[in-house]
Amino acid sequence: MSFIKRLRKTNGVSAFVTIKNSLFSKFLKNKHTGDTLLLKHNTIYVLPSKMGAGFLFVAILNFILGINYQNNLILAMAYLMLVMLVLAILIGYSNVKGVKISFKTKHDDYSPISPRLHFDISTTKLCQSFMMIYKNSQVACLDSIDKSSNVTVALPYTHRGCFALERIKLLSHYPFGLVSVWSYMQINETVYVYPEQIDATKNDNLVSEADNSQGDLKRKNGNEEFDSLADHQHGMGLQRVSWKHYAKTQQLMVKEFINFASTPMTYDYALLQGNTESRLSQLSFFITQAHINDHPYALKLNNEFYPMAKGRDHLVSCLIALSRFTTHSESDDATHS
Repeated sequence: MSFIKRLRKTNGVSAFVTIKNSLFSKFLKNKHTGDTLLLKHNTIYVLPSKMGAGFLFVAILNFILGINYQNNLILAMAYLMLVMLVLAILIGYSNVKGVKISFKTKHDDYSPISPRLHFDISTTKLCQSFMMIYKNSQVACLDSIDKSSNVTVALPYTHRGCFALERIKLLSHYPFGLVSVWSYMQINETVYVYPEQIDATKNDNLVSEADNSQGDLKRKNGNEEFDSLADHQHGMGLQRVSWKHYAKTQQLMVKEFINFASTPMTYDYALLQGNTESRLSQLSFFITQAHINDHPYALKLNNEFYPMAKGRDHLVSCLIALSRFTTHSESDDATHS
């Protein structure tokens, strides 16, 4: 009854998808779930392709014509076409049997670059015309696989977000294109598209110093800020000499700078300007630059706080948080824009 109620709430395509997913879960169960799939008799499905269906229709039509006109030549052609279709089914099945597909790693990336999946495909014999389909789009095509092959698949996600992997269809139309030999692979992984990096270092409201309990804003235009002038000492280079000061006083003075980039910083979503995506993109840029320069940083996203740290794991955790971030109020964006 609960299934019928859910079905009534859906319409059109969504109802068809619901029925399809229910049937898939019921009959196929979990034999296609996992990081490794071996194609064998209980994981391979074979049916005539669209071309094969047309081929079969012509064979049946020839058979009917041969019977009606009592023409042995037409009947022989019909039998020959039927035998050819049966052979195509057997050869197509044998072609993919024994192929082993192993999921190795995933590679998340910044928008608009798509996340990628890495596979190792191996077989004990030559396999020809092997394709991988994701969301009804071909993402990989191998003309032949001999022993083993490494395959990288780019997923059709380019906008910021987190995406649970859907079923990957493994398909072959070998030989002649008359049959479709396919299987499925369901990987229990989630891929992330990080926010696009936007350099906003000229923004006056970007970050706050971690050591400042009052949360006063610190302007960060690049890595260094001018601090003061000091007397030029013997042996100092001339790169930082203030020539304007020398022209007025005839005294050599050098510029002293403070490196703010090495200061532990807290990057706060609420202190940035722009809409949601703009602020997330700015945060993506700053934490990535801090990681590249090996500087500690903290991240604050409304009620979520990621404490001061550095390293690859800290960067990935913060980027995932940016990818998953959602706002429930447009007025919140308007307040900070």
